Amino acid sequence: MKRLFLMVAAVALSAVVWAWKPVFVGHRGCGNGVENTAEAYRYGVTHYGYVGLECDVKVSADGQYIISHDNTTTRLGGQLDVNQSTLEQLQKELYIQQRYGLTYAGKICTVSEFLAICKELNVFPIIELKWANGINNDDMSAFGGLVELIKQYDMMDRAIILTSMRGSLEYILQHYPELHLQYLMMEMTEEKIDWCIQNKVTPSCAHTGITANQVRRCHEAGLQVAAWTVNKQEDYDRIVQLGIGFVTTDILSIDQPEMEPVDWENLVE
Repeated sequence: MKRLFLMVAAVALSAVVWAWKPVFVGHRGCGNGVENTAEAYRYGVTHYGYVGLECDVKVSADGQYIISHDNTTTRLGGQLDVNQSTLEQLQKELYIQQRYGLTYAGKICTVSEFLAICKELNVFPIIELKWANGINNDDMSAFGGLVELIKQYDMMDRAIILTSMRGSLEYILQHYPELHLQYLMMEMTEEKIDWCIQNKVTPSCAHTGITANQVRRCHEAGLQVAAWTVNKQEDYDRIVQLGIGFVTTDILSIDQPEMEPVDWENLVE
């Protein structure tokens, strides 16, 4: 059993005895700064207190591992197709983004820079695989280089690989079984839960697509559940009462009160 999973599971499952709260993960860094930039990652830790940071990985035309949620940079004011552009071309662009009433400017961040920040600030990385050159359901030839980067920063026992691409997850399970994995999904269907239980993979679901019985079933199988992206207090209060182990957020800080123990018998869906 993997160490990080055991650590989080031990904390969360102890909720039957003690009050608790989940592990907080900064979504694309946090809501301050341009998403997926070094500034947003640092602020997520120094201001909000996140103990994990999530990023979105793409592969540039020259084989560099860079961080971008979209296939193009147009949403952030750029003009490039990420998969068809070199790192040098991408680094020349300045991105502008309005978030929560403020306007920010920033530049693209590489996975190497991201991992260096995680190591410096002593937080764990959640690396979401987006469909990219050499990292997709049909072709995982570039994934080995990403693993080497994770090893370079001594993060193999802390990094979590997150993706909605089941074929990619199956490849990693076969070739890199030591990595921690999360299966990204909009809804926790019974078929997806079955697959996660069979493969010991943590389900990571939109907070609106999770029910109490599904969380209970995962817990009974020894699995935690991750929820995203939880930005409203009422959503946080509801989801934590279900016994969620990981909460990914843009703006909620870790200064949330501990919750009462989960009362499975009286939870109503």
